[in-house]
Amino acid sequence: MKLLKRTTDIYGHAAWTVVRSGTANGSRTKNFRVVATDEDQELYRAVVAYRGLGSVRSTVAQVQVWRWIPLADFPKYYSAGSVLTQYTSVSINGTMYPGWTTYGDTPSWETRHTPGRNCKAFRGELGVQDGSDDGSSATIELLTDETSSAYVSGPLTPGMVEHVEIPLDLPYRFTILARSTSPDGIHVYPGIGAPEFLCSYAS
Repeated sequence: MKLLKRTTDIYGHAAWTVVRSGTANGSRTKNFRVVATDEDQELYRAVVAYRGLGSVRSTVAQVQVWRWIPLADFPKYYSAGSVLTQYTSVSINGTMYPGWTTYGDTPSWETRHTPGRNCKAFRGELGVQDGSDDGSSATIELLTDETSSAYVSGPLTPGMVEHVEIPLDLPYRFTILARSTSPDGIHVYPGIGAPEFLCSYAS
């Protein structure tokens, strides 16, 4: 038994390429593990050879591919407070990440993005930036379609990182809302390191 994948070379020529092989041993099913290399979808088919009887090909199976895409690929369509989401980095607990970066002394920061019902999860490293004052704190809330709260962090303070990876119900809109919970006169700058959506654009 062979598992074939539909591939296209640099000249646009399509072909079926063997990616895995094995023996059926009389079983009606056979599991193959492969690593997706294409975006959004891949096409596969199986070929089973019977000794002395030729071979049989399966119908073509379309496999949907999900991949992690940086938040920076989803430009903000609304923001409040001073927030950078593209071509920027954030330092949290001594580690530099590409990320969601706040600055300026405001009580809250917010950005809204449009995944467009193509993404089923979000992940990132939540914290306050290393430039925040001692004794500072903040929270970060993630919302879908503007009003449904998907996640609320605990109090984020200097020197800590809160990893988050949450499932999403294919929202059209996605909001990141950070709030200062610091005493008056204490500066805090929340951030998210390596924020990403798990998405697929297969039709």
